[in-house]
Amino acid sequence: MKVTNELSRLHEEITCQITEENNREMAESISAKRAEAAVAEKRCDKEMKAFEALGLNVANIDALDREESEIAKADLEKIEAQMVELSQAPSTVEPEIDIDGTFLPPDTFRLAPSWVATFSDNDIQDMLTDASPIEAQTTIRGGSCKNYWNKAWGGGWGCTGGVGSITSYIEWGFWFRPPVTKFYSISPLFQFRGYYIVKANDKWYNCKFARVIVSAQTNCYQYNWKGWNSVDVMNVGDDNINVNKRFDANRYTYNSYLLAGGDWAYIRPRIKLYAYAKGSGSSAYNNYSTGVANKLCVPYVLVY
Repeated sequence: MKVTNELSRLHEEITCQITEENNREMAESISAKRAEAAVAEKRCDKEMKAFEALGLNVANIDALDREESEIAKADLEKIEAQMVELSQAPSTVEPEIDIDGTFLPPDTFRLAPSWVATFSDNDIQDMLTDASPIEAQTTIRGGSCKNYWNKAWGGGWGCTGGVGSITSYIEWGFWFRPPVTKFYSISPLFQFRGYYIVKANDKWYNCKFARVIVSAQTNCYQYNWKGWNSVDVMNVGDDNINVNKRFDANRYTYNSYLLAGGDWAYIRPRIKLYAYAKGSGSSAYNNYSTGVANKLCVPYVLVY
């Protein structure tokens, strides 16, 4: 009973700390993006006048850009419909290698998750971003997977503002009580089942761009935070790009932390989803939510 009460207290303390930390980071990010957008709006008029001074017919170029953006929007709707259809069937990705039974020491610990939550700097005032609703969960019942998506669009010419960017976190928590003091190898299994869309059509008179990044991150707490280890498992972007693919993958990451025997340690795997788009017609979309196939999971962590 004493151990249970101690762990319950530690769990509440650290999950509250993580929630407050992430909420503060997301609020600061939203504030920074609003300030950046306000500056870009003021700069836009000056830049338009500079284009006119160079002899460009701004009205005609703007009309052409709007026309091409409508075409890009229609294409995006078709692409999304195709990707949604592909997401209705279960993933055919090969199962992960049973490394704990094949390559690891016999005393390897296989930890189950005890907490999962989501966070995002999606701003309801920003018409160029959107994401799944924020969802917190104190304990895991019925699985360790989350459905999540985020997206960003561009606006304007790109050179004169119109940037959409969004960052989202999906967090898991695992508890481990080391039997002895030593450096422990910690390997979360990250599972990605979903798709991405990256679309931009840059021309000589505009500055369009789109990018999506998916990162697998790990941290650990015992007395203090040991430091993040972050790996980009996917990074796709360009100024001229039209890519839409599924991303179905299993990824183990390797981490090493010095832990003291007998005291609880909290292992914190996190998936970061980032989407960025600049200029109208540009779009960046991470979807790990639609249909029966799409999800993000950290089903266990191996410790040895």
